[in-house]
Amino acid sequence: MRVSRNLVVARAGRLRSAGFTLVELMIVVVIIGIMSALATPLFTRDQQTDAGRIFASEVARELQKCRSEAISSRLTVRAYAFADRIEFRSYKQGATPGAAPIAPAVTDGMLGFVRAKPGVVIWNVVAPTASAPTTAVLTTTASAQIDFQTRGTAQLIGSPVPTSAVIYIRNSNLPAGTEAAAFRVDVTALTGFVSMRTN
Repeated sequence: MRVSRNLVVARAGRLRSAGFTLVELMIVVVIIGIMSALATPLFTRDQQTDAGRIFASEVARELQKCRSEAISSRLTVRAYAFADRIEFRSYKQGATPGAAPIAPAVTDGMLGFVRAKPGVVIWNVVAPTASAPTTAVLTTTASAQIDFQTRGTAQLIGSPVPTSAVIYIRNSNLPAGTEAAAFRVDVTALTGFVSMRTN
């Protein structure tokens, strides 16, 4: 059986046109590169905007876990709020059965911690009746403490019982006054309920 020369040429022409040339692929790669270069600053700005909200949500979630841990372990859990993090430590059993539990020290082992995102700072922890801070009060070494007790209640340390707590968080990546620049995490004394909102 003889194959016509025209049929062979027609099939070869179709095979060559079925793929992409190197030039076409390079043009697509360049277009993708330009689009990603334009999108990167927007993505970075969105991450900076969300940093405060994400940290405040993590703090609220971890404080709620502390409350649950205190109830289930029957040992009070203390939250230490520093400017750049919150650390969680459990009280220790008393020396003898029936003795009062011993409050943890900053040097004791942690149950966990939440580290602030870059540019996000915990300004202060105060009672709800106090005015909101206008500048940062806490540092990386000076802290404010909140106890989550075995009955499910919470207490701001250094205040009369019962006192709720408000944790003020500031996202310095954004100008003051913008919606995502300031957050607060409220801890209710009588129920230990934790909630987050913009300030």
